[in-house]
Amino acid sequence: MFNYEIKSCLFESDFAILKSLLIKEGLSFDTYVTESFLLYDQNLPIATFSLYHHVIKMIAIKDSYQGQNITTYIMNYLTSYLTEKGIFKYFLFTKPSQKYIFDALDFKLILETQEVLFYENKYQSIEDTLNDLKRQIDLPLNDVGSIVMNCNPITNGHLYLIEKASKNHETLLIFLVEENESVFSFDVRYQLIKEATKHLSNVRILLSTKYIISKATFPSYFMKDINTHTHAYMHLDIQVFIAYFMKTFNISKRYVGEEPLDPMTHLYNETMHQLLGKKLEIIPRLSNNHQVISASYIRQLAKNKAFDEIKLLVPKPTYDYLISKEGQALWT
Repeated sequence: MFNYEIKSCLFESDFAILKSLLIKEGLSFDTYVTESFLLYDQNLPIATFSLYHHVIKMIAIKDSYQGQNITTYIMNYLTSYLTEKGIFKYFLFTKPSQKYIFDALDFKLILETQEVLFYENKYQSIEDTLNDLKRQIDLPLNDVGSIVMNCNPITNGHLYLIEKASKNHETLLIFLVEENESVFSFDVRYQLIKEATKHLSNVRILLSTKYIISKATFPSYFMKDINTHTHAYMHLDIQVFIAYFMKTFNISKRYVGEEPLDPMTHLYNETMHQLLGKKLEIIPRLSNNHQVISASYIRQLAKNKAFDEIKLLVPKPTYDYLISKEGQALWT
């Protein structure tokens, strides 16, 4: 009879046990975690698993306990645990050798690479989510370009990229990063980019969803932390875009701005170029007096209340927001 107990990892000794279990299963510790757990059979640690918000990862089971439905036990626990926290949509990373296990459980495979399997639970699948977005578009999807942007906040550099791309296509779709991990909230970023692009009749702003540049597909992006897992996350994120977004929206080309400053974005652009080839176009960055117009530069100016300079570098909606009481409160 099973006598299992699940405990949260709280101490260095717990994480030492966790890492030992991972190493024995050919896995490495991913620092993008919010909670980690150990499964004990009486006093013997037999398995580990972790969460990064709504993402399940680093499942490792002791050799002698494999084939004993431990994975099912863990997943039943996590399903209840996440539901109690009000999380009904979640994702899972596992190694390719575990495919036969998760295919038999209540999960849907989104993408498979040589390094990892990326699953989601079957509640509101990726196809359902993207088809819902597609129904919101009131423009033809015959000749479609796309940009994935964070716009934290939107600058004249962003607007330059959008205007250049919009001239090349009947329809331009902008997928605005939905995660609220930026200085400017999603709602504010969405409103500012919508107002800044209202003169472009062939441009539509859509949510990026949880499937691209999100905590699930690319957590490194928000930490600006290039580590051993970053390359795998980048590949996953871009391949999801190719397999699902390009297919659903009939996208023929993706546009990005040249990145001379930020190493993370530069590496991401290089990876996109490898995977997309001619379906990617890199637009040279707009500059002002040899100063690249970047969102990070605008944020620094805003902190210093250099509003006269900001006015020259951002669309009017951004400037109006930054000088408002709400905008200035971001830096107090």
